[in-house]
Amino acid sequence: MRDTLTTPMAIIEADLEALQQAMSLSPVFQTTHEPDALLYWSHLPLPAGNVITHARISARDVPTRVPALLGPYLERGLPFRWVTTPKTTTPALEAALAQAGMVPRESPAMYLALQETVDPGTPDDVYIDVAWPDHLEPVSSILFSGFGLPRGTEAEHLQFLDTLDPADTQFFIARSLVTGEPLGASTMHRRGTSVMLANVSTSEHARGRGIAKALCATMLNRAAHTEALTATVLSNDEGYQVYVDLGFRTKFNVVTWEWHPQT
Repeated sequence: MRDTLTTPMAIIEADLEALQQAMSLSPVFQTTHEPDALLYWSHLPLPAGNVITHARISARDVPTRVPALLGPYLERGLPFRWVTTPKTTTPALEAALAQAGMVPRESPAMYLALQETVDPGTPDDVYIDVAWPDHLEPVSSILFSGFGLPRGTEAEHLQFLDTLDPADTQFFIARSLVTGEPLGASTMHRRGTSVMLANVSTSEHARGRGIAKALCATMLNRAAHTEALTATVLSNDEGYQVYVDLGFRTKFNVVTWEWHPQT
């Protein structure tokens, strides 16, 4: 039974940690479990594919540990990120990351206690379904495009989707009822009685039709019907109002520090 004293902030942080732990186990990534941090990386020219997270570094150790952890990532020369939450950051760490040339980006960490079924408002000519793990190419294609990278290379770069445990991860896809064309996709990751929504993406030509909201509401309804009690999400500027409309509220900001090679 979930501890009733667990705060929304703690639930969000635990959901995020569970998701990143699951991703790090994919054979697509190389992983190092340092005593004070989780590191995983790949050949992807994508910050989400080269990550430092769950770092718990005391202010006293920042001068030595931060350069040691950053060094291999800087040598590889690929974009990477260091993810911080309230319990994994300090002023000393933030100063060290800034001095290393990393740029912070804040994402609202949002929480919702699941209650009544939500009306997805799905357009009449659209249907949303769960994609089977062996039919993820359309999901990969949309998510890959949402990451800002060219389509057509998802088979090479997003194989980690195929390796996530289907017991803990579901893939949702929105399609046109007329043509069958994929219009949007998203993922839902479960940790006990909580779910984290992620990777909500809409095809460029299908934006403005409420597909992102329909995907999110469908995921929330599926979670509630399978006895989940809470939902969490890391938002961005584009999706923030959708989450607010669905009842999510911001509890803190996740600060992601990113480094990109100079071009």
